[in-house]
Amino acid sequence: MAYELPVECPICHDVLEPDRTLEHHLLRTHSHLEVARHVASTQERVAVSADATAN
Repeated sequence: MAYELPVECPICHDVLEPDRTLEHHLLRTHSHLEVARHVASTQERVAVSADATAN
């Protein structure tokens, strides 16, 4: 049986219980706005770093 690393929430950095999914945690713990802000800021950082490496 393969060892699975614990899943950590990218927003609050809580380590999830083995029987919980990240999707379940995000829906139960964080608001839609909080998740959207996190996704937008992550995408913004990726776009900026891609632009920086292209130049």
